[in-house]
Amino acid sequence: MAQPVTVLKQIQVALAQGDFARMQKLLLQWQKIEPKNPWFRLYVARWYEETGRWAQAEKNYRQLLKGATLPKIVTQARQGLERLKRRERSLEQMAIAREKAAPEGDAYGLFVLEPLEPSQKKRAAQHFATVFRTDPYSAGLQLPLKSWRLFRTGHLGELRFYGKALAQGNITSFCLSLAQMENIQVIQVQVIEQLTPDLKIRGLDAAGTAVTFTIPWAEISQWVTGMVPIFEESLEKDGRGKSYYKTKVLDYAQLCDLHWGDRQLILRLNDQHYQFQRGFSFLVDPDHPIEQLSNRRNWNSMQQQLAKHLSKNERWADFKSFANNARDFPELLRKIDPQVNLFRAEIHQDTYWDPAWQLYSTMIFARQAQCRSEAIAHQN
Repeated sequence: MAQPVTVLKQIQVALAQGDFARMQKLLLQWQKIEPKNPWFRLYVARWYEETGRWAQAEKNYRQLLKGATLPKIVTQARQGLERLKRRERSLEQMAIAREKAAPEGDAYGLFVLEPLEPSQKKRAAQHFATVFRTDPYSAGLQLPLKSWRLFRTGHLGELRFYGKALAQGNITSFCLSLAQMENIQVIQVQVIEQLTPDLKIRGLDAAGTAVTFTIPWAEISQWVTGMVPIFEESLEKDGRGKSYYKTKVLDYAQLCDLHWGDRQLILRLNDQHYQFQRGFSFLVDPDHPIEQLSNRRNWNSMQQQLAKHLSKNERWADFKSFANNARDFPELLRKIDPQVNLFRAEIHQDTYWDPAWQLYSTMIFARQAQCRSEAIAHQN
């Protein structure tokens, strides 16, 4: 049988010639003599690499780096890992380019992670770390357990690529284009005329034109509730008695969006603009003057009445958590027309809360529409 040095030279020749069948045969010979020889292990990793077994190649290169002491072995193992990384990046860029060339692939969009079961998180973090080239601990911090997490914005094609990559590790996510959400119209509801048998409302469209709609309750697909803070500048004094202004939360505006899926409309109610003295009476005690003046009581009564008619509809009420996440995406929020119509002092006009509400509600609306389309396509 050939000596190890002779076998090594023959392996190097076979590698240079691209004769991987002979290279394998020589490695099997060497394995019988010195299976722990670092040069043998290096060329096993190289054979895996050249024959398309990239996972095994990476594993073997990494094992070498843990135990090898010869500088040449360490250098070549590192070079092998770098070649694998370059290959992976090249394939990724080609896949992203294909996704961006697909319909709407170049459109601006957002990427949202859906919540995981706690028992899935450890394994999911490993896969997430591989996809985004980070460590498992950092990956775990990104994975949500309770509600959607806005994770990234950019070209829709690139976001779709990452969505497909995560799906291979059972991490669910979705992508939406900004245009999908901008196509959803918002009606500012001023008055509810009736609750039975159908919902009848009067309000204003985006152009400020008065509109009236009668909506069968069955056509309201879901509803979204939450509140946004109203700020004030409070005059304070520091420890030295010097006066300064501090921004404080004065109150909260209550918001409620009813999603009319078939019409691509959001019926938006807020307690600052709703005309409680007109239309259907939500007053608990209409003859009591204090009841008539209390918007909060009227609002709570309205919500209770709506809940009776929407008991079978999904209710989304995790806006605060979403807004705290969305504030990390100022570029996206600047692209959003809030359509909340709250009175704010000029100093507070750029608050992230208002566009975050519009984003939250339209994102929920667009995602439901997307799921319906995917279900229909799957059936066909």
